[in-house]
Amino acid sequence: MIQMSLFEVPAEFKDRLEQLKEAGLDRTQAESLLQVELGFALMEHLELDDEPVTAPWAILSGMPLRHPRLQNLNEMERRAIANTRQIVPFSARFAWLGALRSYLRIPLDQRNYGDFTPQNWDSYIINAAKNLRHQVHQDLYERCLTANLDFRLRKVKRVEAGTTYQFEAKTGEETVIVPVKFTQQQVQNAQVQPLPWFATTRSRTSFSLRISDLELDAAWIDERESALARQFGWNESAKGHWVDRFRKINFHKVQENGTLLPQEEQILELDGFTNIAGMVASGKTTVSQLFGVNILRHDCDRRITLVVSDVQSAIKLANQINWWFCNDPENDDPVAVPILGRSKRDAHLRSFSASKDYQEHRQRGQPHWGERWLGTACPLQGRLNQRFVSQFLDNKALKPGIEPCHSLKKMPESDRSKRRKNLGSSYLCPFFDKCPSQQVYRDMPNARVWITTPGAMAMAGLPRHLELRPIKIGELVNEQSDFVVFDEIETIIKWFDNTYAEEVVLTDGGNNGVFDDIGVKTERFSITNRVMPPSTQRWTGAERDAQKAITATLTLLDKQVGHQVLRNWIKRGYFTPNSLLFKFARRLAGLEEFEHPDTSDALSRANARLIQPIVRYFDALLNEDDPLRMQPSSNPNRDPVFRLARLMQEINSTGESASDENIYRACRAWIIEFFPNTERRLARLRAELENRNQSSQQSTQQQRRSPNGDEPDPVDTVETLAYRLQFALTIALLDRHTRIVFYEWHNRPQSINEDSPHRRMPAAMLNILPLPPTGRQFGTYYSRGNDEDKSSQIWQQ
Repeated sequence: MIQMSLFEVPAEFKDRLEQLKEAGLDRTQAESLLQVELGFALMEHLELDDEPVTAPWAILSGMPLRHPRLQNLNEMERRAIANTRQIVPFSARFAWLGALRSYLRIPLDQRNYGDFTPQNWDSYIINAAKNLRHQVHQDLYERCLTANLDFRLRKVKRVEAGTTYQFEAKTGEETVIVPVKFTQQQVQNAQVQPLPWFATTRSRTSFSLRISDLELDAAWIDERESALARQFGWNESAKGHWVDRFRKINFHKVQENGTLLPQEEQILELDGFTNIAGMVASGKTTVSQLFGVNILRHDCDRRITLVVSDVQSAIKLANQINWWFCNDPENDDPVAVPILGRSKRDAHLRSFSASKDYQEHRQRGQPHWGERWLGTACPLQGRLNQRFVSQFLDNKALKPGIEPCHSLKKMPESDRSKRRKNLGSSYLCPFFDKCPSQQVYRDMPNARVWITTPGAMAMAGLPRHLELRPIKIGELVNEQSDFVVFDEIETIIKWFDNTYAEEVVLTDGGNNGVFDDIGVKTERFSITNRVMPPSTQRWTGAERDAQKAITATLTLLDKQVGHQVLRNWIKRGYFTPNSLLFKFARRLAGLEEFEHPDTSDALSRANARLIQPIVRYFDALLNEDDPLRMQPSSNPNRDPVFRLARLMQEINSTGESASDENIYRACRAWIIEFFPNTERRLARLRAELENRNQSSQQSTQQQRRSPNGDEPDPVDTVETLAYRLQFALTIALLDRHTRIVFYEWHNRPQSINEDSPHRRMPAAMLNILPLPPTGRQFGTYYSRGNDEDKSSQIWQQ
């Protein structure tokens, strides 16, 4: 299976794929057959086979749907959905429709479902399409729906004595290839005592706590801090005064009907999700930290994870808790550890060294526990040739966070092999188990308080020496914690929003825009590298075409040379090729862009049928693998989809497409030729709106004026529709080019050293997290500069 999911596809599913290939199907056909039919089998398992054959993507997306059959799913039905989402990678609507097209190209005698076509599949129910020809497939699907899937395990290899390995080390702007060898003794020592790790998940039970008991914990902390103050000379402001802080807390439990619980003894009951709300400085953080101390003192078999907003807060809190319970950072086992990502370890170290908390510890001669986890010593560097280190690394240590812990490669034997980007398998560093910089992983299993950040939970992985599953820290926290406390939840939610729906500035007048930066570097590289590998040529071509599409977009929206109708069209939020073309289809059909609130259900269904033929053209265009390379049909001039693709090609090849009258006239001709009744439909809409306005005794201008006082948004003309079509096709081009630039970042010119500005959701989480209703796609935003600042911004999310 090509898809990299969190769990393994069942072995019998893979075996059946191979049997189908031996029977004459190619791999793509075999996968489409089993995956699509498994989607249908899921719908039958959920008793939703009275839905159209186009419906399974909605279940696979993971969206919370208010459907009667989905409100009370049992455990096995929830498992069936989760299993199918791992095996069937079609959680977006267009991906599922594309899979259906591939499925229909498979010979009918190979399929258990048939007789539907793209023309009728929106109304063709799954049950009617079924014609069971292969019972072996049906049995396979039922077992896949109920199986316990195994985690997918990452492959690892260990180094061998006497073999030369290499890794990349950055020195400023340059990247140096560093060779290294290991002795037989070092390789043997690495295999003697592996670190302990987590073998099983924790069995959780409900928990209750009297709030008044936390005052005893607060008194215990005050006593401990008084002893530390005498030992290290703390001043009074360094103490927490925890009893005083606790007595300011006014805790009330709110019942389901919104009233306060009528009892003097307040009890905090934890079973599932619990929300503790309060104003700023009302004591929420105090409660969470006292709760952690209570767990440490009285529940020795439970673990609590505290999620804080930033790295330095995590280190500071771990240091604070350990000083309450321990005496010596060098020799004592910590009870609390900060779990952080490694990619920004250098930045973490710099911020920690400059932090007020660390400086105060140094001034009073008190060791800081943060030094235990942010050590920079790397035993691998001791194996490097000192002459090489002096000549190429300038006698400097490797930058913290980029050590080759699991990225050693075998040194190629020939110069030709060295030029290859993929040098084969990666090998594990043999010094990991004893490496000082990996101390946190030795502390984690026995620590009963974990402290982490939303960034680490979402993006930071775990070392392959210990964890072969492709999970992030967040999954480990969920698996190995009895309690997880999110402090300052609004900042954490914002962090997760930025992680899973990040914004990337494409252009902003030369300040921080991605294409403002890489454009210059790409052209500089091309001056001295006219002959490039095909993959790099494709990337640089897409980058240049993206520059043209950005320029065309900004020109069409410009206040001086652009069009007000387009600025009004996209000012209310993000836009995508799908959303723009759907809105355009409604306008072209003589409908309002959005249904009026008083529209009846029957009229809404009639309107949907009216725009369906138009939307089908746009769906076909956007479902093309590459519209710029679409092959002509037998009669291309009468093919509306090919004419749209040719329009995109003309926009892409014309440097000044936004102001080219030929492009505009071609868009206008497409409308008139394929929808000759457009003007009559627009006139009918205008009459309907005038009648509605008269009946409500409001002027058209009052009803349709935009909130910020811009010009009214009138019913379209053929001319304004042509501008809308040109803009939507330009955005489709921009979407196509930016996907290549971001998703094929590994093919960029060597002069661009930066990491990809767009981080895709971790592959293992693609079919775990719900897919947004807008789909897994870019949404584009536009912001026009003011009169003093002429620069405009385009960014994508």
